[in-house]
Amino acid sequence: MTTRRAIAQRGAFCLAVAAAAALSSASALARDGMAGAPGAPVSGAPVPGAPVSGAPVSGAPVSGALVSGVPVSGAPVVEIALTGAADHLGAIRTALESQALSAFAVRFRIAPRFDAAALFATRASSGVTLSCWIDVSDPRRAALYFTDPVADRFLVRSIELSGRFDELDRESVAQVVELSLRSLRVDARASLDREQARALILRQTAPPEVPAETPAPAAAPAASRRALELGVFYGVTAHSAEVGLTHGPGVRVALGGGWGRHRVALDARFQYQFERRYEEPRIGLDLRTIALRADVCWLYPVATGVMPIELGVRLGAGVDHVDAAPRPGSAGASGYVPAEASASNALVLVAGPVAKLPLSRDIRVFTELFVELDPARVRYDLSLAQGTETVLARYRLRPGVLLGVEL
Repeated sequence: MTTRRAIAQRGAFCLAVAAAAALSSASALARDGMAGAPGAPVSGAPVPGAPVSGAPVSGAPVSGALVSGVPVSGAPVVEIALTGAADHLGAIRTALESQALSAFAVRFRIAPRFDAAALFATRASSGVTLSCWIDVSDPRRAALYFTDPVADRFLVRSIELSGRFDELDRESVAQVVELSLRSLRVDARASLDREQARALILRQTAPPEVPAETPAPAAAPAASRRALELGVFYGVTAHSAEVGLTHGPGVRVALGGGWGRHRVALDARFQYQFERRYEEPRIGLDLRTIALRADVCWLYPVATGVMPIELGVRLGAGVDHVDAAPRPGSAGASGYVPAEASASNALVLVAGPVAKLPLSRDIRVFTELFVELDPARVRYDLSLAQGTETVLARYRLRPGVLLGVEL
């Protein structure tokens, strides 16, 4: 019995608290609705001939904003300009009209783009209390701008969006709009002045700076080449199956010129090939060769710069002057008498690739792989009673290589 009485007393107490809270809320709303209108009739006591609050006159639009479904006259007027995709703007308007701005009389308008000059214009004569500009042209970011009627105080807000403009994005925009309008109306100290707002808006709306393209560094002009080039080299060439290789030092003189990146040089070469000896039991032979060549060389740089690597080809012809000195064979056979020393000249054709690598501005290393061709066969014969016998024959096609330095 005691427990039931306690529950009844608590229920009565809760009802009394709820009734007191409702009465306090109604009184506050009545004061806000009648503020600024001295002598206005008290809510609930209609003036004869005037419409009761909540019952609009036929043919006249309702003035004011809706608070909990009850129109309140004298609510602050907010003008909201919307910029962006049409479907996004409709969703924003729906979100704002639902609950967020229920304490304001809202005017919406659509603008093709954000206009900073319109934001800074004065609206004191239009009856607008606060102005708001919502720009969602960028699906990843909402830019919000707020100002008072004399365009003296401003708020600037930026909200990161998901890019899909979903329900969370819309609720975020609506909440920021509501809080910013209340803040600008109540506390001017939290706002920006004209100069601060102008500087901030200019930074936000300025097109992104495109970094100036740094011009590619101009290729350094190739080092000037003297027309006359001098070089020394050492070359090795195949000779024959009996002798093997011939080799020796040489010099090169070239007169070059070019057009564009191409270079052509006319070469003259002299090479002394060390003595090579052939010996068999019957006869021996000492060979000394002087190689003379004249050729044309074409070069092209494969890399730009002051000292580019050059590749090319060489084509030429020349003469091999060969001194042959017969001598007795290793067995000292008395039946074979060496002939007198003789000299002969052999025509040679030559071709091959060339590469040059600069070591400094005036010094270059060059190398060549080449092939020499004897149009006529060169051989050395042993004279016998019944005829001749070839004892040494030079290869008609002989590969070779040389390495040198030129100035």
